[in-house]
Amino acid sequence: MFNQSNTSEDLVAGIQEVIEKLLDMMGVVAAAEYKEDAVVQEIERDPKPLIFDIDCANPGILIGRGGQTLDCLQYLLRTIISHRMDRELPPIVIDVSGYKQRRYRYLRELAQRVADQVAESGNPFTLEPMSAYERRIVHTALNDDERVISESTGYDEGRKVVIKPAR
Repeated sequence: MFNQSNTSEDLVAGIQEVIEKLLDMMGVVAAAEYKEDAVVQEIERDPKPLIFDIDCANPGILIGRGGQTLDCLQYLLRTIISHRMDRELPPIVIDVSGYKQRRYRYLRELAQRVADQVAESGNPFTLEPMSAYERRIVHTALNDDERVISESTGYDEGRKVVIKPAR
């Protein structure tokens, strides 16, 4: 399925086929679409991630609590594709009904609101536990804000971002 001579279009079609086969095996009626210009992360990467959005009637089944099911599905897909490729794998991101795009925007806006609050009050603020991916979004959103610093604290599933005044 995947080899050195495959074009990027072949690669996208092959990944889309694997996603749809996984969904079929899960008994989920859905369609996966390649989204070339979607933004679900804050870092420009080279090669650019291949982002696929899954559209289904009940997105909650694929997203799961806090996006955990979606993270597992993405991990499973990356593992399957990496075993089939005979070249380096570009980053692959799966979204469901735009969940990651909405969550990305929400976390960036939340980080800015909390930074404003912390800068004004002088009191640190701890956000809810988040995945490493989501914590990275918050940290990156505040990288250039000299009024505050952000750090991750806690362990495993309980890791949180704390936003503190920079002074």
